[in-house]
Amino acid sequence: MKGILIILSMLFLTACGAQEMAAEETALERDMVGVTESAPEDTAEAPAEAPAEEMPEMAPKAAVNYSGQILDVMNFRTSDSLDMKSEHRIIRTYEEFMDYNEEYTILENPFFIDDESLNALQKVNEEYFKTQGFIAVILVESSGSNEVTGESLLVKGNVAEVFIRRRAAEIGTMDIATRHVLFPVSKEELKEVTDVKVTISLSTK
Repeated sequence: MKGILIILSMLFLTACGAQEMAAEETALERDMVGVTESAPEDTAEAPAEAPAEEMPEMAPKAAVNYSGQILDVMNFRTSDSLDMKSEHRIIRTYEEFMDYNEEYTILENPFFIDDESLNALQKVNEEYFKTQGFIAVILVESSGSNEVTGESLLVKGNVAEVFIRRRAAEIGTMDIATRHVLFPVSKEELKEVTDVKVTISLSTK
């Protein structure tokens, strides 16, 4: 009798275990409904962006002084028929400006001068020098295709340092050119200046 009861108890426990396993499988299947396996992330690097198209560099028409003030710098070329020499000048008075103008026949022969610079030069008079002056840098270039542009000016003590960008043409013309960079400077800044330092940066165009 005891053996029969033991056998019945084992059958009962086996049946209960089977029901629990079935219930767990049913719950797992229910939890999996609507779940899909995600595709592995694409870890490949994105293709490198194509380099931006290089835009031609434009020559600025204005320079900046040490205090950040915008200067209406003039960049122009004068006649090739004159004696050519590189130099710089400190122009404090209208008389000194007229000497400079006459030596280089600037207003007399303005063939190479752009309209904006020519208009500004024509307006220079005695009244102008009550508050302003100029630092003029004259450079002789081996080719008329080269460009010379004033970029900034720094007055420190008795020295005015001017920064100029020179753009050399890859294939230049055979003519020689006299280039002028004319920096307007306040009379207050200019009064102690006795020397000019020219710093030129080079690039190609």
